[in-house]
Amino acid sequence: MTNINNAPLPFFSSCDVADALQVLRKSDNLPDLESAGYVPDIHLWSPLFEAGNTRVFGPAYTVEMVPITNTSAPKLSEHFADTIPEGSVICISQPENMVNAVWGGLMTARAQIRGALGVVVDGRIRDLNEQREAGFPVFARTTSIMGAGDHTRASRINVPITMQPNKDHPAVTIHAGDYVVADADGVVVIPKDLLAKVEAQCKKATAIDDQCMAALKDGEGIAVTFKKYRG
Repeated sequence: MTNINNAPLPFFSSCDVADALQVLRKSDNLPDLESAGYVPDIHLWSPLFEAGNTRVFGPAYTVEMVPITNTSAPKLSEHFADTIPEGSVICISQPENMVNAVWGGLMTARAQIRGALGVVVDGRIRDLNEQREAGFPVFARTTSIMGAGDHTRASRINVPITMQPNKDHPAVTIHAGDYVVADADGVVVIPKDLLAKVEAQCKKATAIDDQCMAALKDGEGIAVTFKKYRG
């Protein structure tokens, strides 16, 4: 919930956005939104672990990693970190069951120079102290001490990438230019053609939640408050 009236989308939390996508899935009959855009099991590691006010919002720059043994997959002509667009959120898909990191302190240094807003890694990262000293927002599944060189390589950029599913949650596909909202609660992806509708629904829902919060702080019960404001 947010207390910022008429907030532009960057001020809405990942929870607000996921709620909005769930509403739109039902109201607009959008079966592809079964996941509500939620990318499960991704955590904020930097600047703090799942704490603080860090929030990133921006268009996705997608990077597909493949095992180093995959010699048939396409090869990039430039390092993916050298083509990061300014104002983007880097989204990296790593093959399952790999022990190495695909993002480290050197990548963060380059990303900051390029003007990236943050990185979301569906896999492992390393160099946590360097990430935190840089103050760069880093979201990932978990960590590793192993570098990428002998294990994985970047194959394609700005292509659809499918993030690893949770056994209880469908996979999410991120297209280049989709909007990513990531904070201490988690990561959610907004299809770019739904951005305006999501923003409108967030404004509507958070205004109601602000009324609920005020009533609860005044001593009203949950059932009474929800019936009054949520209907």
